[in-house]
Amino acid sequence: MKKLLFISLAATLVFLACKKINDPGEAPRLFRPAIKDALESNGNWIKASWQAVSGSASYTAEISTDSFKTVAATVKVDTNVHLFENLYWEKLYQVRVRANAADTAKNSKFASLGEIKTARFPTILNIPSPENEVNDNSVKVSWTTSGAVVTEVKILLAADSSVVKTAALNGTDVTNAYKLVSGLNASTSYIIFLYSGTTVRGWANFRTKASLTGALIDLRNITGMASVLADTIPDIASGSIILLKRGETYNISSTISLDKTLTFMAGDDLLNPNKPIINFASNFNITANSNIDSLVFNGLILRGNDFNNRYVFNINTACNIGKVKFENCEAEIFRGVFRTQQQPAIINTFEMNNCVVDSVKDYGVFNISVASSRADIIKITNSTFSDAQKIIVSVNNSVSVLVENCTFNNAPLGGGSAYYIDYSSSSANTVSNGITVNNCIFGTGWGNNGNFNVRDVRTNAATIINTNNNFRTSDHVSSGNDLPNITTLTISAVQLWQDPANDNFKIINTSFTGRNNSGDPRWWPL
Repeated sequence: MKKLLFISLAATLVFLACKKINDPGEAPRLFRPAIKDALESNGNWIKASWQAVSGSASYTAEISTDSFKTVAATVKVDTNVHLFENLYWEKLYQVRVRANAADTAKNSKFASLGEIKTARFPTILNIPSPENEVNDNSVKVSWTTSGAVVTEVKILLAADSSVVKTAALNGTDVTNAYKLVSGLNASTSYIIFLYSGTTVRGWANFRTKASLTGALIDLRNITGMASVLADTIPDIASGSIILLKRGETYNISSTISLDKTLTFMAGDDLLNPNKPIINFASNFNITANSNIDSLVFNGLILRGNDFNNRYVFNINTACNIGKVKFENCEAEIFRGVFRTQQQPAIINTFEMNNCVVDSVKDYGVFNISVASSRADIIKITNSTFSDAQKIIVSVNNSVSVLVENCTFNNAPLGGGSAYYIDYSSSSANTVSNGITVNNCIFGTGWGNNGNFNVRDVRTNAATIINTNNNFRTSDHVSSGNDLPNITTLTISAVQLWQDPANDNFKIINTSFTGRNNSGDPRWWPL
């Protein structure tokens, strides 16, 4: 009897087990919806669509402006497409959707459909450029001539929307299609309103610049004298800020050895947007045994006259420099931008931000080419590099390297021996706090006898390499030493960017997930 009972129980368990496998029952909840077409917005509306979910009775779609810490709008629909209307103009929204079941306990979880910025209010008003249409007390208000004649400009304080300036427009203003409004406060946020009679033609936010302080050497009233910068440098005190006239060219015709803290800066001129040009027929060097706090270049075009021999800095002396910084500059036609070639030149920090670098030969953008020299901290951010045979090279240690939000194309030199970041294979060459590369896009290498293959980074095994959100185009050819976790796209450089052959790297591919958070921000479609 015991044996029969055991056999009966075993058979029952087998039957139940088989029944469980063959009859899984109903799913606990619906699948999350997946996006169908890319989010669309050509006004103060957003169109969202998603794939239909089998078994759904309806859908709940929501939008937010703060990643759903709060919900700006929610709708329940029985179709897989919805148009959110009457939204804020020029505002970034996130969209998500949930599939609803007849039994609410089986609703899907929310699925993100991404984010998109609504269009700017239809307007003839131009947004003032913070670089050259705003200073510490004035703004250039400009517009496109269309429709009714503009009659008035009002400037509101952004903090409370109070009107601080009202400017009536005369015939000359209307013909010029701009008006300079002065008497504003430094470092203050304002809103421009443009009117035709009582009709608002558009509005735009801007912020005035901070007032310059310190020893200002203003060269803007001296024109047609290309040597004036070179003539001035020896005679001014350490810590001076040299203001250069927009659109003017200044020559460095023979080597100038610097021994003091200096800032070279584009002076404000709201009627001339062009950067000053420093033309390098020779190079900057450093006076032997100098201790310099900082050397800063801000808002300039730095242009060499010899691709084979010219540098901005070609240092062959022992010296100490606290910081070298290039901010909002264009550098072109150099053998190298910054190079140490002899003696122990010690650089605490090298920074390059919001710059465009083009046509740089074999000493690259930054090059420590003698082991007695050193750069401790290297930061290159929000910049574009094209036709550059090398980027960062060092034959000595560093403390940290950061490359973030940068676009690279035709760089470095193809053939497989050039790197974006090269600390050589020596065990002595360590970046003690690591190399970090975030949010960058890498296109093709610079063709070398038909070879376009390049490498990413070389350093010793002790150096930690941190990366996030980096991409390379499908025609990028790797010879190894890849950045960890880099994503290879299925689109080529010409499919990703508007005109890379002519250095226009505006992102045109709307399916590229990094279109608004990777590469140089100047090229983002937002």
